[in-house]
Amino acid sequence: MSDDAKEIDNVSQAESEQVNVTSEIEQEDYSDAIGSTPLFEAESDDNEPDDLPSTAFSPINFSVTTRRISDIYASFNDNELDTTPAFQRGYVWDKIKASKLIESVLLHVPLPLIYTAEEMDGSEVVIDGQQRLLTFIGFLKGEFPKDRRPFKLTKLKILKDLNGKSFNDLDQPLKIALRRYGVSIIKIANTTDENVKFEIFERLNTGAVTLSPQELRNCMYRGQLNNLIKDLAIHDAFTRVLALQERPQRMIDCEMVLRFFAFNERTHLNYNGRMKAFMNEFMKTNQHISSDKQAEWRDKFVLACDNTFAIFGKKSFRRYRSGNAKDHRGVWEGAINKALFDCTMFWLARYEKRQVMAAKDAIRDGAISLMVNSQSFVDATTLGTSDVTRVKTRFEEFGQMLEKAIRLPSKERRFFNLAEKEFLYKADPTCAICNQRIESIDDAEVDHKKRFADGGATNMKNAQIAHRYCNRANSGLSRP
Repeated sequence: MSDDAKEIDNVSQAESEQVNVTSEIEQEDYSDAIGSTPLFEAESDDNEPDDLPSTAFSPINFSVTTRRISDIYASFNDNELDTTPAFQRGYVWDKIKASKLIESVLLHVPLPLIYTAEEMDGSEVVIDGQQRLLTFIGFLKGEFPKDRRPFKLTKLKILKDLNGKSFNDLDQPLKIALRRYGVSIIKIANTTDENVKFEIFERLNTGAVTLSPQELRNCMYRGQLNNLIKDLAIHDAFTRVLALQERPQRMIDCEMVLRFFAFNERTHLNYNGRMKAFMNEFMKTNQHISSDKQAEWRDKFVLACDNTFAIFGKKSFRRYRSGNAKDHRGVWEGAINKALFDCTMFWLARYEKRQVMAAKDAIRDGAISLMVNSQSFVDATTLGTSDVTRVKTRFEEFGQMLEKAIRLPSKERRFFNLAEKEFLYKADPTCAICNQRIESIDDAEVDHKKRFADGGATNMKNAQIAHRYCNRANSGLSRP
């Protein structure tokens, strides 16, 4: 027996060191991930629990096997095992950590479970344990996964004689020991209920940087719809209307595209109160959509983006917050509000550009008025936004406002237009009620000096400009 093989049998002398090796291998390393920035407002449904059918958990949905590393290597070479699906971040370990894993195998140290998901064609996708599998495969190939350079063991603490050796440099008993090492794998069957599968993925997703719901969908529902979503997430029309300094992380932009498709096709009337399940089921049902359907959905999405930008520009999908008794000035929020995104995109995909352009001033003012004057709309876009009633409320109120603005009669008009407001604002941006400067034209309202209900005309002689808050307070409409 070689010195290397004898050293394998002398495990007990290094028991404490083995425990340290094992503890370092037990979790995948995500320490170099970049933290997300608050580009989007948090939603109540971000951590919503899903009601899962207990009958979905059946022994047929899971299988537990012990596979030799040599068998795993063969499955990889035969394209039956996908170790680098799009949702995974790629290989992040350094050679020291990778070498420790190989050392643990040669010392017969038990390793944590690896999880895979079965695809419809019978192949498998790695869900948890990617770094370990890539290390095994890379060492047998002789290539370090990160840079494709020769993979030689380094800085081993126990099997020090193996430092500097590749797989081909090992003695035959060590090669056999490595190839025959059994890896415990739990495979999630492709017959598993989709919502249950999603829940399982989330529970496995416990690393330092967990996958977002959309990153999980990107793994589970690969197909034509997923490709379309990723393509539209970087489309010029979408990036322009989002108006962000950097691309959102964790595929949040892709989730926004999915939200649009789900609501656009199923409508808010068929929403069931569970946002994650609503999007999961839609993506699964439409996983392999036709080319014609892709073209149709793409056109709808781009139309909605273009119409939205024409009206709101870089303020698209942001909430407008009114002033108050202490500070009359209103301001636009910087973060994108997903609830506003839902109803804005849904309705503006249903009007032609010429209709929107003809009424864009009235639509913009009407949307700001909703965010200022309608408490029910404010609640529906800020509190419990995944609730069925609030979803329907915001869709219905935005739709009614939009229809009214687009069909606004030209005779005996009730409201002043943007050109008139701009003229008054440029002439003197002083609030006619509190006599303080109005900092932004969006914070201004033009109203009648003599009330319209009392016969006041909608013309410049009877017009005055004021803070939105002051105008509402003067009319007895302000909220506390």
